[in-house]
Parts: sequence; C-alpha cells; structure tokens
Amino acid sequence: MASQAGTLPLPAARPLLGAMLMCIAMLVVPLADVVAKVLVLDGYSPLQSTFQRMTLGVLFLAPLVWLRRDEVLPHARRPLPLLLLGASILGAITCYVLALEHLPIANTLALSFVQPFFIVILSKLLLGERVGLLRWGIVLVGFAAVVMIIRPAAEGFQPASILPVLSGGCMAIYVIIIRKGAGTLSALATTFYTHVASALLAAPLAFFLWKEMGAAEWILILELSVIGLAVQYFIIKAYELAEASLIAPLTYTEMIGAILAGWWFFDEFPDSVTIVGTLVLISCALLTMWQGRAK
Repeated sequence: MASQAGTLPLPAARPLLGAMLMCIAMLVVPLADVVAKVLVLDGYSPLQSTFQRMTLGVLFLAPLVWLRRDEVLPHARRPLPLLLLGASILGAITCYVLALEHLPIANTLALSFVQPFFIVILSKLLLGERVGLLRWGIVLVGFAAVVMIIRPAAEGFQPASILPVLSGGCMAIYVIIIRKGAGTLSALATTFYTHVASALLAAPLAFFLWKEMGAAEWILILELSVIGLAVQYFIIKAYELAEASLIAPLTYTEMIGAILAGWWFFDEFPDSVTIVGTLVLISCALLTMWQGRAK
C-alpha cells in the first residue's frame, strides 16, 4: 500500500476490526478449496478453472481500474514483472488444486505452510538479505516438519504430497516479486495484473484441456472468483487497519476453517502426525516472523 500513501489518506488504526477481517478472510478461504476440490474431482483441469476464475476477476475489477486508470495502466509498459506475478500465482494454484484431488484439504494446506521458509531462502538468494544462523535453523526444522507430514518412507505415501510444497514455493516467488517491487505497484494494480497475466498464461493449456460446463459448474467458478476477490480485499483492509505484527500470525487460523471444511464436506480429518507436524510448521513460521522483527 506504500504506493498509495501519497494520494490517499491512511485509515485510522483499528486493530480489533483489522484482526476480525483477517480471521473472517482466513475462515472463508477453505470454502474456495472446497469448490476447487469439487471441480477437480469432477474432471475439470485446474488450468481451466483458474483461467475462468481470473478472467471473471478481470471483468469485476475493470470498472474500478478504469476509474483509477492513471494509477494502474502505466505499469503495463513493463510486462515482464507482471508476467512473473501471473506465472507464480498460476503455478501455486495449479499445484495446490492438483493436490486437493488426492489429499485432504487440511493436509494440503499444512504442507503449503512451507512458504515462509522458501521466502527466507529466496530473500537471501535474490534480495541479498542477511539470514542468521537461528533463522537457517528454523528453516531446517520447518522442512523436517514437512517430511513428518509427508512421511515419504511410510506405507501409503502419496507423491501428490509434493505438490503443496511446490505451491508454497511458487507463492514465495510471488511474495518476493511483490517485495522487490514494493512502492511501485498499488494493491489494486497488483491484484488486477495478477489476474490478467495468470489468465493469459493459462489460456493456451486451458483451451487444450477444456471440458464443457453446465450451469452448476459455472456458478462454482463464479463463487471461486468472488471468494478470491473478497478475501484479497479483506486482507488488504486488515493490513491497513492494524500492524503487520498483529495480522500476519492470524493467517494460520485458516487451518481451523480447512479442518472444518474437510470434515463437513468430505468427511476428512487429519491424523495425529499431521496435526503435530502442522503445529511445528506454524511455530517455526511464527518464530521466523518474531526473529525478523527482533533484528
């Protein structure tokens, strides 16, 4: 939101409202996972559903973008960073939804919690940020927790367990691109161009894998698009109303919604090893945030 600071007044701090918006967003996100799982189990490619979802998002955002065109449209002159944004989010969504076809929602989400650890690694490699021994140790423990959840040597190991980890890596790339361009793209511009670029990149394969949809499936796609835009808006508002140190840890409340959604819609429930591994992952991620603020 830094790029908007010079033209728009910052809203007054309201930490309780910000925290509530973040919790609502995180509890709603698993509903999108339910819809995505239903579609992929019915044989619809994640590339097709992502193309449809992102295209609808572009149409929803177009009037607002036109009203603020002086803020948004000039960035189209530098397409490479925008295409990288689209490619990373497309990779993240595709890997995540493919995993949902084979894994419970809660397990898929838990494994995607590796994102903060990939961010630490990429921050060192791409941004030149200093990473101390403590943070490297936290990263190693975090990846050990991932191995605990995946259990590669156990009977019944599912190779699809690797997909949420790849999704977390793609999301980390998305975050790094945004961080590298901090202060140049507003929240609206980032959201709009992410939708445009990912739709364009998904289009060729989406049409190749296209499967005709009925009215019910189109309603699900519409729900996916609306949920995605609403959640993104709530998250942006939450960070406007309260400090990041308060809001960021609340992202892990998504696991509550994921467990409830998996249980209610698919009769899924994570086993004790997955729950312990998830708690270790969340603890490591929170410790990484705390250690970063303490530097």
